[in-house]
This record gives sequence, C-alpha cells and structure tokens, in this order.
Amino acid sequence: MIWFLFLLFSVSGKAQLSSEQLKIKKTFFDFLEFYKKNEATFNSFQLYKGTGKENNPPYTLQWKEAEKYFSYLRKHVPFVGEAYIKAERVHFKFADSCFKDDPKEELPAGFDYDRWAGGQESIQYTYKWYTSPKNKYTVTITDHTAVLKIGTVLWEGAVEKDRNWNFVPFVKENGKWKMADNIYPMEGDK
Repeated sequence: MIWFLFLLFSVSGKAQLSSEQLKIKKTFFDFLEFYKKNEATFNSFQLYKGTGKENNPPYTLQWKEAEKYFSYLRKHVPFVGEAYIKAERVHFKFADSCFKDDPKEELPAGFDYDRWAGGQESIQYTYKWYTSPKNKYTVTITDHTAVLKIGTVLWEGAVEKDRNWNFVPFVKENGKWKMADNIYPMEGDK
C-alpha cells in the first residue's frame, strides 16, 4: 500500500501534458522556429515612424503599414489568427495614444522591445530561453481558449521560487489552436 501511494504521488507530481495541451505548446514552439527564420521579415514592417528630424519624435503609427502586416500574418503565419490580429490592433491603438499623449517621448511605446518574443534580446537568445529543457510548461484549456505558461530558470543554481513565469494566450479558430497574443510576463499568482 505504501509503495502504491509513493508511485501515485510521484507520477502526479510530474504530470504530463495531454495531447491537446501538447498541440498548444507545439504551436508556440513552431511559431518561435518560424519567427527565428523570418525575423527580418517581421521587423521589415515600419509600423511607426518619427515625424521629427531624422525619424525622431513625435511618433505616429503607420496604419497602412499595419494593414500590410496583418495581411502578411493572415497569409504566411499559420500559428496566429484573427484573435491575434485583434490583439495587435489593440496594442497599436494604445501605442498610438501614447505617441499622442507624450509627443516628446524618446522611446516608441510598444515598440521598444521585441514584441513577438517578449524581450530585449533577439530571437536567437529568447528561443533558447523559452525552449530550455529546464523549463516547466503548463497549459490551461477552457472551452475554446487556453493559456500556455512557461516557467523559466534565469540562472544556474536557481531554486523553484526563482522561476520566472511568462504566458501566451491561445484561442481555437477553425478547429486549430492559434496564438491569441504575444508572450508576456505573468503578473501576480503563477
């Protein structure tokens, strides 16, 4: 009996992701791989520009270029869908409002980091960070939405409480799991 309880607790402590959860995780990993190969294309869209001297502030959002970007996503990026594009529109509207509220701000709000991979580093670095075998991955599915949580270890010798958590929202569109937004740091409870 004691052996059975030990086995039960050791298996439940290392719970595996279900096949549906694995599809979500794989979608994110596939997106990262795609982005790694196409980073220059993603960054080629001039989504904002400075109207000051030498492309300096004040900044304005380039909505025609944003529409080209959305067309590119629809045609070439199978890991995202309409929910992702809707979220991007919201982010762009917020950035545009920041540009208008503070026209002297030197950093273009919402574009001062790698929006797609969620960091200051290039995808070459963040890819290794998000796909590390030391990470923990959880996926919570509720009807047609899901959240992938990625717990990363930032330094050698870190303990569990030092784990840094990020999340990626998903939505099921036309029977397939698609990213519904970019990766962001977790706030509050992990």
